[in-house]
Amino acid sequence: MGATQPAAVSAAVARLRRVAPAVISLALFFVALEVLRGELRHVTWLELARDIVATSRLRLAAALALTVLNYAVLTTYDLLAFVYIRKPLARARVALASFVAYAVANNVGFSMLSGASVRYRFYTRWGVTAEDLSRIVFFYATTFWLGLLLIGGISLATSPLPADLQIPARTFVVAAGWLLALLVVAYLAATWIRATPIRLSRFELPLPPPRLAVAQLGVSTCDWVLAGSVLYVLLPPGGPPLFAFLGAFVVAQLLGLASHLPGGVGVFEGLMILLLKPYLTSGALLPALIVYRAVYYLLPLGAALIILVADELSQRRTQAARVGAAFDWLTEQLTPRVLAMFTFLAGVVLLFSGATPAAEGRLAFLDRLLPLGIIEASHFLGSIAGAALLLLSQGLARRLDGAWVLTVAAVGAGIVASLLKGADYEEATILALILVVLWRARPAFDRRAALLDTRFSPGWIGAIAGAIGTSVWLGLFAFKHVAYSNELWWQFELHGEASRFLRASVGSAVAVLLFAVSRIAAPARHEAAEPTDADIESAGVIIASQTNASAYLAYLRDKALLFDDQRRGFIMYGVEGRTWVALGDPVGPVDVQPDLIRLFLERCDDYAATPVFYEIRKDSLHRYADFGLAFVKLGEEAVVDLSQFCLEGSRGKPLRHALRHLEHHGASCRVVPAIEVPPMLTGLRAVSDDWLEHKAGGEKGFSLGFFRDDYVARFPVAVVEQAGRIVAFANLWPGPGTIELSVDLMRYHHEAPNGVMEGLLVHVMRWGKEQGYRSFSLGMAPLSGFERSPVAPLWTRLGSFLYAHGDTFYNFQGLRAYKDKFHPAWQSRYLAYTGGLTLPRTLADVAALIAGGYRRILLK
Repeated sequence: MGATQPAAVSAAVARLRRVAPAVISLALFFVALEVLRGELRHVTWLELARDIVATSRLRLAAALALTVLNYAVLTTYDLLAFVYIRKPLARARVALASFVAYAVANNVGFSMLSGASVRYRFYTRWGVTAEDLSRIVFFYATTFWLGLLLIGGISLATSPLPADLQIPARTFVVAAGWLLALLVVAYLAATWIRATPIRLSRFELPLPPPRLAVAQLGVSTCDWVLAGSVLYVLLPPGGPPLFAFLGAFVVAQLLGLASHLPGGVGVFEGLMILLLKPYLTSGALLPALIVYRAVYYLLPLGAALIILVADELSQRRTQAARVGAAFDWLTEQLTPRVLAMFTFLAGVVLLFSGATPAAEGRLAFLDRLLPLGIIEASHFLGSIAGAALLLLSQGLARRLDGAWVLTVAAVGAGIVASLLKGADYEEATILALILVVLWRARPAFDRRAALLDTRFSPGWIGAIAGAIGTSVWLGLFAFKHVAYSNELWWQFELHGEASRFLRASVGSAVAVLLFAVSRIAAPARHEAAEPTDADIESAGVIIASQTNASAYLAYLRDKALLFDDQRRGFIMYGVEGRTWVALGDPVGPVDVQPDLIRLFLERCDDYAATPVFYEIRKDSLHRYADFGLAFVKLGEEAVVDLSQFCLEGSRGKPLRHALRHLEHHGASCRVVPAIEVPPMLTGLRAVSDDWLEHKAGGEKGFSLGFFRDDYVARFPVAVVEQAGRIVAFANLWPGPGTIELSVDLMRYHHEAPNGVMEGLLVHVMRWGKEQGYRSFSLGMAPLSGFERSPVAPLWTRLGSFLYAHGDTFYNFQGLRAYKDKFHPAWQSRYLAYTGGLTLPRTLADVAALIAGGYRRILLK
């Protein structure tokens, strides 16, 4: 009971940490909506719509030109970064990649992460290494903050403050402003003074030379001035001075970034209205903010989507010539995620359209062509399609083929509904463009998984709740002049738009609620289901085509098998809590292994699980590094070269003695073919049960075999017989192609002669050499082979200490000394995991998985 309470508390804390950011962001968003509601109490929907449409063409053209100029300046961030890493790359390529990266990052949020993903997609293809990319990210992130700190700091320090602000508060604001500006000065000074690089984990990040640092400051300042100017030229006459406006703009952008909302939506607008209140009314400012959101954010994002889809199609045509698993993975991940974002926006468009009045004169036009029932039904179904797109966008982000089919249908339904409910051809055109892009990107959606089987992250749930809540808020704002009554729900008339809004809002909310209930009520899925007979048959074909004998552990049926689409390879894995542990490297041809790693990572992501790869080989580490995984050494495997194995001479003397010792006690060894094993199972089980009672305390599993009749009968068994009965045995793994021979279960009766297993192993190795096998695996020696150094990582030092002093818990040194008798070569084995502070929990979960649960870890 006491052991489970800390685990429950830890799980609750982890769950809270996952959920808290989404809850806080959603709360900030709704607070911003409430602020807007208060500020817009004297503004009507009709006035707002007219002011947006009435935006001067000259101002709109100026905003577009400044947006183009600003994104051109943004590409300079990356051009300077390539000067910083001293690696030449064509300017056109850098400009293309950086434009797409900034267009995506500005809208998605978490700009450093989302921008880095886009850059990785392009730059890796052009020879940029992961270390180079980390330096590029460091450089452009620093550049971003330099201008922000300088403009924001000087603005805070010099702008007029409210007259009613007390002196201590005034002093604090001015001091904070100068402090922010001094941070920029400190950075420039550091580039002059500090010669040694900054160390972050394994990476070294040298500071740029002073001239490059000054260029960073100039480009960043220009960027922020231009970004603010896009909105400034859209303001109506009578606005604030430019410098005061830039101060408010930078503060609103900074707090919008801190909210982690996509593009700071809602928070940025609410703050701008509050900060510019002395200069402009909310009714005058809001139209400019809406146009700014469309010009500066959505138009570049649309251009980026077109570029990404075109690049995706181009890369798929040359896929056979591409190398690099991580690049393949990001190529397949990024475009679906951007399309998912556009699909989500399409759903928002349909919901907002259902919550606002139709354009003037269009309902009268439809009334002459269509019955009222079609108009009413189209309005309702349009909102339902919008809610469906919010939900389906999550499936698109995960590349689900079923989600793609349903999304195409929902977008098509949305186009029809838009035209029939209000002749909204603008809305239908946007949806049609998204439909065309979806159709062209069809090859990217190739995962076969049920939509209900994949998880919705807290952020995605928050985004859906925010979209539904905003559509309701927008409808209440648009129809605030209509007095509420119960009769509104049942009014069906051409101009009863408030009634249609109420019904559509409830319909979309109920659709989302029903989907949520269906997920909650659905039966729990077996995340590590036992393989079927067909799975075992397919696995057998794959195992026979490779050389790794440990793949035979799949026949235990205690691990789930994850196959690639062509069933050319598989990963076997087990589940302990939220940790999914893949055993060994993927089984199958080398060319399919990166795809299997990607599939496993995606499956873990579907269920919010932590992926782990246990006992992987040194020569495959690069495949896991491509996906950003970290490594720790687990120990070393002893592998005997059978071509060099012999019993002659002084080197073979201890081995000869082991065989003679058995003969002296009247025992003999032989290898029983698999076909002759079934009649011997009773005797073998008796030995196994005795061994478990006197030595092990219970069966283990996962990476260790256990006694199962059909499993033992599948392989040859080496036995030691004494006085006509079996006293020891080991089931053999004869690897395909006579490459590798190994043993799994090694058990003996407590009355067997001392040293019985050593003699049996010598006999098996001699037999294996006679059969033509090249090597014999003696299995792992945990924690062996660790370097003892005060500068080694913490895990290496801890492993080295346990190996030297941990005999109370496990005979680490004795196990290695025992295996050293056979003169093996030692090969390192590793664990790949997600990095960070998850290692202790990961190792504990792996131990529990092998032992059969946490309660059995400490049992004998």
